[in-house]
Amino acid sequence: MDRDFRSSPEHVATQTFYGALLAPGGHVFGARSLCGHEDAMHFYFIGQSFAKSLEEGVTSRLCRTGRDGGDLECLNERETRQIRLSPDGQTLAVACAGDEPAADRIELWSGDGCSNAQAVPGRIEQIDWSPDGASLLVVVAGAAADLAGIHGGYSQKVQSNGPAWLPEVRSEHGDELWRTIWTWDGNDGPQRLTTPPLNVWEASWCGSGMIAAISSDRHSEGSWYEARLSLVDASSGAVTTVHTPADQLGCVRGAADGGSVAFIEAFCSDRGLVSGLLSIFDLKTGKVETPDTLGIDVTSIEWRSPTVIHFTGARGHQTATGDYDLEQSVATESWSSSDLTNGEWVPSSYPIGASGSLFVAESYSRPPFLAEVVSGAIREVASFAAPQAQEAMSRCGLIEPVSWSAPDGLEIQGWVVRPHGATSPTPLLVDIHGGPISAHRNRWMARMRAAPILVSQGWTVFLPNPRGSTGRGDAFARAVKGDMGGADALDITSGIEALVAKGWADDKRIAVTGTSYGGFMSAWLPSQSDRFAAAIPISPVGDWYSQHRTSQIPEFDEIMLESSPWAADGAYFSRSPAFFKHKATVPTLVMAGALDRSTPVGQAEECHFAAIRSGAPSSLIIYPNAGHSIRSYPEYLDSAARILWWLGKYVRPTN
Repeated sequence: MDRDFRSSPEHVATQTFYGALLAPGGHVFGARSLCGHEDAMHFYFIGQSFAKSLEEGVTSRLCRTGRDGGDLECLNERETRQIRLSPDGQTLAVACAGDEPAADRIELWSGDGCSNAQAVPGRIEQIDWSPDGASLLVVVAGAAADLAGIHGGYSQKVQSNGPAWLPEVRSEHGDELWRTIWTWDGNDGPQRLTTPPLNVWEASWCGSGMIAAISSDRHSEGSWYEARLSLVDASSGAVTTVHTPADQLGCVRGAADGGSVAFIEAFCSDRGLVSGLLSIFDLKTGKVETPDTLGIDVTSIEWRSPTVIHFTGARGHQTATGDYDLEQSVATESWSSSDLTNGEWVPSSYPIGASGSLFVAESYSRPPFLAEVVSGAIREVASFAAPQAQEAMSRCGLIEPVSWSAPDGLEIQGWVVRPHGATSPTPLLVDIHGGPISAHRNRWMARMRAAPILVSQGWTVFLPNPRGSTGRGDAFARAVKGDMGGADALDITSGIEALVAKGWADDKRIAVTGTSYGGFMSAWLPSQSDRFAAAIPISPVGDWYSQHRTSQIPEFDEIMLESSPWAADGAYFSRSPAFFKHKATVPTLVMAGALDRSTPVGQAEECHFAAIRSGAPSSLIIYPNAGHSIRSYPEYLDSAARILWWLGKYVRPTN
């Protein structure tokens, strides 16, 4: 496979397709970090676009649109991290890239422009207004802090003016490695409130004098798995631990009256992808309540009022939103759908007024759009569809939910995308999601790498959600613990058998791919089953022993494998693809980012080595400037093109 793939037909096809979907040159194709006020004329959001070309990557800018629709307005020219509207709806706080590489900028906007701005050393990851609107808290990651897997899974580098030959020095010490809370009253410069050895992953005001935080005593990405709920005095910075969870925490939100803290507690695998139980800590009693949320695995929460929590999450094939009333101890559902989903990485929604909500909705064949839910009905406020998107999508088939029985009788769910007019078995690509505590959803096709193009060429794409996936409750997610690559692998292969039995999939032309956990599984499954004609692991784990010793998240494999990385046997050996892959001769394309520290590049090298020693064709693709899961551009497009080429060569279509 050529190093420069840009002149290949597959690369041209990929560029043409994504160019139609994403419209480089300034078109806003997606949004996140939504906010608005019930009496305001506008909704604000961070708009995503390719300001120039696909090769130059995505830009994120502050945008707004009228509440009743109209043109999208881009309001700034800085890379924008976060936005948050003040409680009275009058002032917008904007976190964006600063003038110096190692310093971000916090801005206050009133009307159409920035009225005040200050620099903060590091990368701003979260901002929140105090309930009285008098002060901001800012969570700042140091210039060398680890990034979560969903943000690239690498350690940021401190800028150096020295010669290029100077070595990279890694150490456990240095202020630039930690995440800290800063506060700003809009007058003098922001003040740092917390200091090492306290590392703050997330924070939120709890009343106007206290801050609720998810914190740990170490700064490494893996220490997040052992984080706890703390209260930080907003004046002194004094810290009190109030809840030490059995699993992981995310999405902390303090009540405006300071009486309680809402958060999500769950068994999970990735920071930023927490999905599970709505939990409420009562500051008076010191107890944690986990109310019923109507079967919804909660992924996003916001306080609608001092006594009502708005939540969003997944329930089977559905995405759903609702409210929990603390005074009445009852949850009510406000919207649910299997035809649409919402949110960027996980389902998310922003409350508006007494009962409404705002989110970015999408489906496989419908581009993202800004949606408002009022009285249970959804209305489109603004579409992010590119002018040529509908035509490009018209050739890419339709998605439908599917269910089947695993060998042990457990119902497993997923999604299938079939080509238009398919009447006989087609080649099948199995795409396994990351995590494992995550899930495939009914998402827009631009988020599926090469899959939509393959469907337009006559392939069926299978998106299984094996045990360990979200949306099926705590027990279903926890079932993967200590058995990763066991029953979950059988869930996937039994789903393949079900599609073959339906006459949808050709049993001689089946390929498997995936990233992260999906990369591990797409390296593992061909060593355990003879079903696969090709494998394309992306950011995989090949050897759990070396993964533990080189990853930024060694705590992950200890939790998931429930075994010892120091023992000569056990799951660290028996579930390592590289120790078994040599037994199966399957053409294998392995891809990874050189910056990745979630699954370091050596894991891809081990998978490639084992494939070669099996006698199979194998190519190893390493992108020097990419991180975990190869989500950056133009690497994302190049990897999609290489998938098309590999499958075209080794899983030859008959038509």
